[in-house]
Amino acid sequence: MKVPPVFRATALFAAALVSSVVAARAATAKIWTSDSTADFSAGEARGIAVTVNGELVLSRALERVEGVGEAVLYDAVTARDGVVFVGTGQAGRVLRVSPAGKVETFATLTEKQVTALALGPDGAVYAAGSPGGKVYRLDSGGKASLYYDTKAQYVWSLAFSGPVLFAATGLPGEIHRVEAAGRGKRVHASSDAHVRTLHAAGNGEVWAGTSGNSGKTEVTAIASGPDGRVWAAVSSSEGTSAGEPVSAPLPQPPRSPRPSAPAGEGGDDKEKKPEVTVTVGAPRLAPSRPAGRSGYSSEVVLFEKGEPPRTVWSSSEEMVFDLGDAEAGSVLAGTGPKGRLYRISRDTWSLDRTFDEKQVSIIAGESIATNAASAFYRMREGERTGEYVSAVKDTGRTSTFGAFRVEGDVPSGSRLEVAFRTGESAAPDSTWSDWSAFQPIGDRPKIVAPPGRFLQWKVRMTSRGSASPVIRRVEAAYRNRNAAPVIEAFFAMGPSEVFARSGGGGSNVFETTAPDEKGIFTSLEEPKAESAPRKLSRKAYRTLTWKTSDPDGDVVIDLLEFRPVSSSRWIPLKSDIRETFYSFDTSSLPDGEYVFRLTASDAEANPGEGKSASRETSPVSIDNTPPVIRRIGTGKSPLRFEVEDAASPLTEFEYSVNAREWVRVEPDDGLSDSRKETYSIDLAPADRSGYLLVRATDASHNVAAASFSAP
Repeated sequence: MKVPPVFRATALFAAALVSSVVAARAATAKIWTSDSTADFSAGEARGIAVTVNGELVLSRALERVEGVGEAVLYDAVTARDGVVFVGTGQAGRVLRVSPAGKVETFATLTEKQVTALALGPDGAVYAAGSPGGKVYRLDSGGKASLYYDTKAQYVWSLAFSGPVLFAATGLPGEIHRVEAAGRGKRVHASSDAHVRTLHAAGNGEVWAGTSGNSGKTEVTAIASGPDGRVWAAVSSSEGTSAGEPVSAPLPQPPRSPRPSAPAGEGGDDKEKKPEVTVTVGAPRLAPSRPAGRSGYSSEVVLFEKGEPPRTVWSSSEEMVFDLGDAEAGSVLAGTGPKGRLYRISRDTWSLDRTFDEKQVSIIAGESIATNAASAFYRMREGERTGEYVSAVKDTGRTSTFGAFRVEGDVPSGSRLEVAFRTGESAAPDSTWSDWSAFQPIGDRPKIVAPPGRFLQWKVRMTSRGSASPVIRRVEAAYRNRNAAPVIEAFFAMGPSEVFARSGGGGSNVFETTAPDEKGIFTSLEEPKAESAPRKLSRKAYRTLTWKTSDPDGDVVIDLLEFRPVSSSRWIPLKSDIRETFYSFDTSSLPDGEYVFRLTASDAEANPGEGKSASRETSPVSIDNTPPVIRRIGTGKSPLRFEVEDAASPLTEFEYSVNAREWVRVEPDDGLSDSRKETYSIDLAPADRSGYLLVRATDASHNVAAASFSAP
């Protein structure tokens, strides 16, 4: 098979990607891939279907039927000759739509709403008028005659099983069996206020669905196929539970119209007509998901012989309004408020079409009706075209864009084009760029759009034949613009506090680097062994510690600088740091206040376009001068001393007699909080002739000592 040119070139994608997106650094390129039913269903399709295999294809062509002109459409049925009858609201009309699309009023009922329609085995149309609960038979000319009065306020659904008509009512919720004009009876009274839907399966079973008394949860539709599978849509406006929404099938009515013998009169058992009993014994079903932002939630439940009910599709954002076309093991589901038509099977689902109107409310053979801006559509053959707009991709931050790759097929006579737009807000608005001009996919397009954080792509399909273009996989290449590193914390630890890694004990705890011609500072370098740093103490040392990160995950290299508070000139302290702390000897600095600056850079990972961030400490006091101790007073006990420090508060004063243990002395004012304090020592008589040592320590751990002879 000859491969279309557009896809023959896909092997060149990697080269195009590198050249257009990642000339500076290929490893940072990212690919946004869409290749599944879930991926494609997140976008918006017009005239394009999302298949169960995760493909985009053209939907069947639709023709909008003009002239319906009704605000509300309740029900529709399709006759064998292709004529569609539509029940409407407000004016009580039944419309007739010919196969050619001609619309005319077929009948007008006394009631304002035609809430249900059915085609009888006699070829007549049966219509329910509400409110009032009456069922009418419409002959071939549209003349209405009363067929049966349910005595209820509403008739919500009609279904023929053989010659017998079943009617579902509301207020009260009942099921009526009607065998002939005027001959019917109630066969089931529901505990719910409304029986909303009936369906006659091909095997003669009749299924019924009700709404909960809250009116918020109901079985909105039931459908079946020739394979015996029955599908039920359970929908909720707020995710509340229903009372008994799905009933067991009603027994099959007799095939012969001949009446049976009354009970107790005997007769041939073969000629008896069985009593109809309704058993509401099926599992209680309600949407298992809470309603989403739309206020709706739905599930489609599959009933198979010998199997428990199974949820085969669910949504917390959409409500199923109708089911139809349950052929070949699948069913169509019309939903709102997104105006979507799904094809659902036992294990998979696909998005068949999206409508401009917000509710797909009626599926009648080849015809589709919508409410919320009512419209009526019919399937047709002919030229098809459609557009698909992807979901919005958040690339994380402002990005540049490169190659766009599509895998699929473009048959002869078909066309596939793509356009792009970008923006900085999550929802497209006036700040976004305009859509780019459409480009043929065969040109291996690049994403023509300005840099932005958010990206959307749009494809347009056209086909003049029966074959549709197919998109199986889409890849959009982008690269985040380099972001600067982030300094989350940076500060100086206390005087003499250091971090060091233990590398095996002994001299390996600290490795001292002597000053050289490149700097004046002796520092504590980390040992080779990997271990957690320990907090230690070393006189005259200070430690700077920090935490940095990089949004791109780039390697960050740090630079430390310092300056006196009185200066504006930054002086290098240490460069090419790959740790998160740095301890250094401050004894080479004059006493005073200094500011330290950390600069974090990702330039190594981004040649030519690196970015950096800087952060400064508060002023840090460097004090390497010990306090001064002076003896004051008369020299008699108690002995008095004055201690003064030029830069730091005093923290401790001690004395020792004859080299015994040190004894701490509190300042005369009781609080060590100043750079100048006085202390008093009251020696015992036996110690007054001994050798006296005193020492003072400041907040920077500088120590001064002095000795005094006894007075």
